[in-house]
Amino acid sequence: MSILAQCGYGRGGKIERGLCDGIVHGAIMSPRDERKDRLEQTIHELGVSHPNASIMFDPQFYAATLNSPRDGHLSEFNYYNNNNGLGRTHFSGTRIQSYVRECLDYQHRIFGSNVAYLISPTIFFDAFRDSWSQIALNMAVESMDYHSSLNSPQPLLISLVISETAFQTMDAVEEFLDALTEIDAQGFYIIIRRNSASVQNAMESAPFGRFMYFCHVLTTINEYDVIVGYSDWHSFLLEAAGVTHTATGWYQNLRQFSLARFQPSSGGRRPLKRYSSVPLLSCSLINPELQDIHLANLLSRVLSGSNHDAILLNGPASGEPNWTDEISCLAHWYSLNAISQRLSGLPTQIARIQEAERLMQNALTLYAQLGRQNVSFSPMTGPDHIREWQDSLQEFRALVGL
Repeated sequence: MSILAQCGYGRGGKIERGLCDGIVHGAIMSPRDERKDRLEQTIHELGVSHPNASIMFDPQFYAATLNSPRDGHLSEFNYYNNNNGLGRTHFSGTRIQSYVRECLDYQHRIFGSNVAYLISPTIFFDAFRDSWSQIALNMAVESMDYHSSLNSPQPLLISLVISETAFQTMDAVEEFLDALTEIDAQGFYIIIRRNSASVQNAMESAPFGRFMYFCHVLTTINEYDVIVGYSDWHSFLLEAAGVTHTATGWYQNLRQFSLARFQPSSGGRRPLKRYSSVPLLSCSLINPELQDIHLANLLSRVLSGSNHDAILLNGPASGEPNWTDEISCLAHWYSLNAISQRLSGLPTQIARIQEAERLMQNALTLYAQLGRQNVSFSPMTGPDHIREWQDSLQEFRALVGL
């Protein structure tokens, strides 16, 4: 598995640096956040300068079902333009054909071999048995059919944007998997829509374990490629489940997907600066959390090992002004990639699962040691999310019999 950059507003030079440093291995571009001409130029340039990178274009057609969404530059793209506020009655067979044709034609014609895959349009759904999920399946089947008529296209990924609540019922998960595995495509691009836009590392344990099983069935059993967007720290668990690539970005709304990304912004203060710690499997606040760890003479125990660590070695509080957004992003990708490399080098799925379990247990042990030195953490930082992950992994193991 490899880590991809989930792109959005404020891209700057992050992707180029991440690719050159080998800490991301591709990017998923966001038409909402880039002028059409600039995005097209960027994909062309990345295709030329990094021909082995997995560059993709998320059509973000799903925003069309929202009323008056904050959709940025999406209106510049013909496949999306004038499609705002689509209700169920706007998804007849002929209309679905039109949406699919315009979206796939655009990618095929403009990007060609500069993208690793073509990605189908889709819509949000909350449950595997609701009417919107059936529309998503109809769009998937139509995308498969239309893709087969194109002249030498890139492989097709069927996109799905699924609410985390959909994984409450295992019977419904199995039914939907049965339908998906009838689709003749290269794979799937999956986004899990979270209930909350606030910083939270873990989904509920049972639904996330079932999502891991969902990915396992698609990848390990049915041999599809599966890319999971907005994955963040969940990436290493998804790798244990067999996922091909995961993606994460630099802002919170590029690390965890919610409808807030397309709703009016309420503003707010600038987020506090954080450090992505591999040993803690979390993003600690540089001040006070990382500073308190430094004062307890335990900073070396939580550092991830990137070159950017030098900024904080003489004291996180004093180094904080130099911990820029770009450095924070690159350090985060470094951490996720470092964990991914540890798992991907193992020969079997059970070995990857055991390594994931070891990483989580080591993190809990380290949190306990820091606690004994009076270092405290906010609820957003840990260690509760790790216990949720352990429960999720146990749920997954029970479902697959490992």
